[in-house]
Amino acid sequence: MVPDVVYLSPHLDDAVLSCGASIHRQAQAGRGVLVLTIFSGSPSPPDISPLAAQLHVRWGGLANPMAVRRREDDEASRLLHAHCWRLEYLDAIYRHDGHSFLYERDDDLFGSLHPSDLELATRVADSILEICSGQQPQLFAPLGVGNHVDHQLVREAVLTLRGTFRKVVFYEDYPYVEVPGALTQALEGICVDAWESQIRGFGEECLTAKIDAIATYASQVHVLFESAEMMATRVRDYTAALSSEQDYGERYWFLAADKMLNAGLRPA
Repeated sequence: MVPDVVYLSPHLDDAVLSCGASIHRQAQAGRGVLVLTIFSGSPSPPDISPLAAQLHVRWGGLANPMAVRRREDDEASRLLHAHCWRLEYLDAIYRHDGHSFLYERDDDLFGSLHPSDLELATRVADSILEICSGQQPQLFAPLGVGNHVDHQLVREAVLTLRGTFRKVVFYEDYPYVEVPGALTQALEGICVDAWESQIRGFGEECLTAKIDAIATYASQVHVLFESAEMMATRVRDYTAALSSEQDYGERYWFLAADKMLNAGLRPA
């Protein structure tokens, strides 16, 4: 499959949480949509950090959580009619520098990138280039709202590729973007030219597809939303608040200099 559009998902749910309606709409329109997950490798048990062990419990005490999460992602991709590709880089909670784990507390995951991760951003950028070699898909990447280190890392990798992928759009990391001030902090924290935003509006059918796809990530829904019902309510309310012309919307961001290169997004 030669993709027209590539959504970069730090983890096995991020692109669907943030962009599920647009993924569904583009796939239904016949575009080749690829969701590329960066951090989907499995650690070597029992070599995991106490933080990772705690998170495994929150995810339901799964014996092989990454295998379960990949199956959840398969189902979400099927529902949205998108293709998926996964890289084997390890999630931040599993990364180790040979002496200690890089991120040992919850707070560490939302702070600065560990110095050992700076080289990883370059490797991630190289992997994206290799997968898209000879193609010029429209690239969707996380803004890093909420400051999760894996989201920061993918964003930084993509910023180094702007000269190669001229059609680069950044999406709002959901549900972190619900936190007051988090979006502004993310936009102001990136040393680039001025940002502009555009809304992609959609109706009930796309919203339902997005909610159904998010619900397949059962290991994560309880952690993020407490229940599938609460998730559906929050997603519906947030997307309804974004759109003034259609029933619901997803907001995307790009550098002002790139505006003419991002056709298909309706100005906010």
